[in-house]
Amino acid sequence: MSIMTIIPTCLWFLLVSSFTCANKADVYCLRDIYSQVKDPNRYLTSWVFGNTTSGYICNFSGVTCWHDDENRVLSIKLSGFGLEGEFPSGIMYCTGLVDLDLSRNNFYGALPSNMVSLVPFLTTLDLSYNQFSGEIPASLSNIKFLNILMLQHNQFTGQLPPELASLPRLYKFSVADNQLTGPIPRFNETTMSIGPENFANNEGLCGRPMDACVDPEEEMIRLGKMGAAVGAALLAPVGAFLDWFSINNRKKKQGDTRHRSLIFHIGD
Repeated sequence: MSIMTIIPTCLWFLLVSSFTCANKADVYCLRDIYSQVKDPNRYLTSWVFGNTTSGYICNFSGVTCWHDDENRVLSIKLSGFGLEGEFPSGIMYCTGLVDLDLSRNNFYGALPSNMVSLVPFLTTLDLSYNQFSGEIPASLSNIKFLNILMLQHNQFTGQLPPELASLPRLYKFSVADNQLTGPIPRFNETTMSIGPENFANNEGLCGRPMDACVDPEEEMIRLGKMGAAVGAALLAPVGAFLDWFSINNRKKKQGDTRHRSLIFHIGD
C-alpha cells in the first residue's frame, strides 16, 4: 500500500473515531442528566437508552440533534417539565451543546462555579423560574458566545459579577425577581436594550437603569441631618410650650406677691 493511500485512510479512520467518541459522549451526557434529575410528571419517558441506532437520542423529548441520523446534541429544551434537582453536571459531556433551556422547573441549589467548563459553547442559557440560589458565578462571563442569559425568578444572592458586562454578543438578559444587591454592571447598551424590568424586585440593586447607588457614609450623614431636622421640628412646639409655661408661672407668682403685699398693707 502506497503512502498516498495510507494517509487518506488514516485521516478517515481518525474522523470516524472522533465522531464515534463524540456520539458516545452525548449519549452518556443525556444518561447522566436523566439519572441526576427527578421527573415526577414523567416527561422523560422517551429517554430510553440501549438502542444502537444512529440518532436514536434525537427522538428524546426536548432534545434536538445537529443531524437526525447522528447522536450529536445541539440543544436541550426542558422548559415546564416539572423536573427537580441540582444543576446536572453531566451536561458537560454534550460537547456540541449550544442551547440549554431548563426554565420553569424546580431546580435548586448553587450553580457550579466552573460553568464555562460545563457549557463552553452555549449561545442561549435559560434558567429562569426555578429555585437556584447562591451567587451568580463569574465564570458565566467566559462563555463568549452567549446571546441570551435568563436568570430571573430564582433566589440568587450577592452582587452581579461585573464581568458579565464584557460578554460581547449578549443582547437579552434578565435577573429580575431575585435577592441581588450592589451596583449593576455597565452593560453595552448599543447591543443590548436594558430597562428596570430586567432588574426589578431586587431590593438591593442600584445604578442605571435603577435608582442611583448611594455611598454608605453619605447615607449615614444624610440620615443624621434628616434626624436632626425632624428632632428640631418635634422639639420646637415643646420648647415654645415650656417658654409659655415658664413666663405664665412667673407672672402668676408676681401677681400672688402683689396680692399678699396689698393684704398686709390693709391690715396695718
